Order: sequence, then C-alpha cells, then structure tokens
Amino acid sequence: MTRPTEAPVYGYRWIVLLVFMFIAAVTQILWITFAPISSLVASLYSVTELDVALLSLIFMVVYIPVSIPSAYLIDSKGFRYAAGVGAIITAVFAVFRVFAPNYLLLLVFSAGIAVGQPFVFNSPTKIARRWFPARERGIATGLGTMAIFLGIMLGLLVTPFAVVGVGFFYTMVSYAVVAVIAAVLFLLIAKERPPSPPEPDEPEDEKMIKGLRQLIGIKQFIILIVLFFVGMGIFNGVATWIEQILAGRVVDITQAGIVGAIIILGGIIGAVIIPTLSDKYQRRKPFIILSLLLAAPFTFILAYHPDYTVLLASAFLLGFFLMPALPLGLQTGAEMTKPIPEGTSAGILMIFGQAGGIVLILSMDLANSLFYSFFWAMILLVILDLLALLISLLLKETMHRKTQ
Repeated sequence: MTRPTEAPVYGYRWIVLLVFMFIAAVTQILWITFAPISSLVASLYSVTELDVALLSLIFMVVYIPVSIPSAYLIDSKGFRYAAGVGAIITAVFAVFRVFAPNYLLLLVFSAGIAVGQPFVFNSPTKIARRWFPARERGIATGLGTMAIFLGIMLGLLVTPFAVVGVGFFYTMVSYAVVAVIAAVLFLLIAKERPPSPPEPDEPEDEKMIKGLRQLIGIKQFIILIVLFFVGMGIFNGVATWIEQILAGRVVDITQAGIVGAIIILGGIIGAVIIPTLSDKYQRRKPFIILSLLLAAPFTFILAYHPDYTVLLASAFLLGFFLMPALPLGLQTGAEMTKPIPEGTSAGILMIFGQAGGIVLILSMDLANSLFYSFFWAMILLVILDLLALLISLLLKETMHRKTQ
C-alpha cells in the first residue's frame, strides 16, 4: 500500500491571516477609544462617566443580535465576504463618528461601528480551517485573536498620548483613516480558500440551522459557554473601567492607559505562546485551566496595590494568563462541535462572552456606587474567575480527536 501524502499548504495563508489581523485590530481600537480618556470625553460632551462607558458597552449590546446573522454569512458566503462587509461598515461609521456634534450621535455612530464587529470576530476559526492544517490551527486562531488584543492595546496606549498631542478631533480623524485603509487592503488581498484544502478527507460543514439545534444538546459546549460568559466578562469589565479602577493610584490618564496597554501586551504574548504549547502537546484543557487559575491572583493585586511598578507587572501577568483562554476556547469549541460550522460555534460563544461583558460592566458600576470604590468590583471578578476555574475542570479534552 502506498502511504497517503500530506495535503499541500500555501505560504499565502500568512498573508490572508495578516490582513485579517489588521481589520480585527482596527475594530478594537475603535471600540476602546474612549475608555482611557473617559473623564475627558465626559467633560467634552457634558455627560457622566457611565454615559462614556456606554460608548464601549454598546458594542457588546449590538454584538448579541448581529452575531447570528454574521455567523450565517460566514458559513454561507465565506469569511472573506463576511469580514469584508464588517470592514466596510466599520470604516463608514468610523468616518461618521469623527463629525458627531453631540453625545447622542456619537453613541449612534459607535453602534454603527459595532455592527461590523461580529462579522470580523466570528471569522478566525473559519480562516484557520480554510487555510491551515490541523497542527497549526491553534496558533492560527491565536494570532487572529491576538490582533483583537493588539487593537485594544493600541487604543488604550495611543489614545491618551494622541489626544494630548494633537487633540481629540484629529485623533478621531486618524482612526477613521486607518479604518478605511484596513478595509481596502482586506478586500484587495484576502482570498477565501487556497487552491486545495490543507487537510485531506476532512468532513464538510453542517448547515448552520441544523448546527444550532445540535449545539444545544452538547453539554460540553454549555460548559464552554459559561466559561466565555465569565472570562470575557472579566476582561471587558477591566478594559472598560481601567481609568476608574486605578483612580488615586496613577498620576493621569496616560499612566492608566499604559497599565491597560500592558494587560493587552501580556495577552498578545500569551496568545502566541500558550496556544503554540497547546498545539505542541496536543492538549487544550490543561491550558484553559492554567489561564483561569493564574488570572485570579493578578486581578486581586490590580485591585488594590499602590505601587505603579507592581501594577504594571500584575497587569502584564493578568493579560498573559487570562487572554489566551479566548483563542483556546474558540478552537476547543470548533473541535468539540465538528462538523458544525466554525462560524456558528464561534458566534454563539462570542454572544455569551459579550453578554458577560454587559452584565459585569454594569455590576462593577453598581458595586462602585454601593461601596464608593472599584476595589469590591474587582473582588467580584476574582470570585467569578475562581468559580469558572472549578467549572473548567468538567471540560473534556478535545485534542485527542486530532490526527497525530
């Protein structure tokens, strides 16, 4: 008998992934723009800081109803078509947002940008399957989600300095220009699939509606949904309230932005290293458990410690261990639900992750109102992280199904 040959893989897969990462990063820059300068925006538009938080929260609210249609488009038309639609919507409303004369229109145009987000966010696992062999899909998904983190880091770090340097208006103009460039590059460069698939004899995707019905009956997927609700809720809560969390312990908005950016920098590095180790050792579950286990102590330190150097170190380690849980979870979901389309499983997970963000952002504001401090809001996050850690022990390993 002749030994089966491996399917060819194409170097262009990295180009496709790179242009996708660009639009993913830009989407997140536009989401997080106002978080590190919330006090300034509140003053400019004569609104409360909760109103400013709503400019970020609206992305999570919009994500929930738009996610299923975006997943359908990804699975029926392909990631290039769907992410291209998302990139165009993002660019158009980023331009509109520059000229918002009041808070209401600023909120409306932010909601418009938010409509484009699910078309991008639900695509990494589809790109991984279309272009990458099974042995590289963990790192491909990790890099795709790393771009999401990179965008948040740039938004947190660059925005305060840009506003101080060139002013609020020109900062918004610059972000809109970058969004337009990202959309154009993606539409020109990205391709839906290589000349031949990266894995031979891989089963075709199920149809989306049938896949949704099947997902409801997969108990392991329900566990993963709970983990996404808590994990993404914690991350979104910290990112949204970063300036208020650090109030009294940092000098100004630039230092708060740096701490937030360091969280993301740690996440970017972690999102490369930890999924790579997961691929190497052919295991997902131990690395998800590790992420949740080590996120708790660094969240606690970030809640109270007065020393800026310690805050920076804790921020880096929090990001390094917590944020890789996102690509690991997305890839685990794709593996445990195969042949249900990746866009469908990713879309459902991200819906519940965004719902967790909404609940925890509002819960943190409530805790701050009751106790006049974000310390107890952060303790709430620590408790939820530990509960998620216990739930993660119920997960079953998925990588043993992969071809060795």
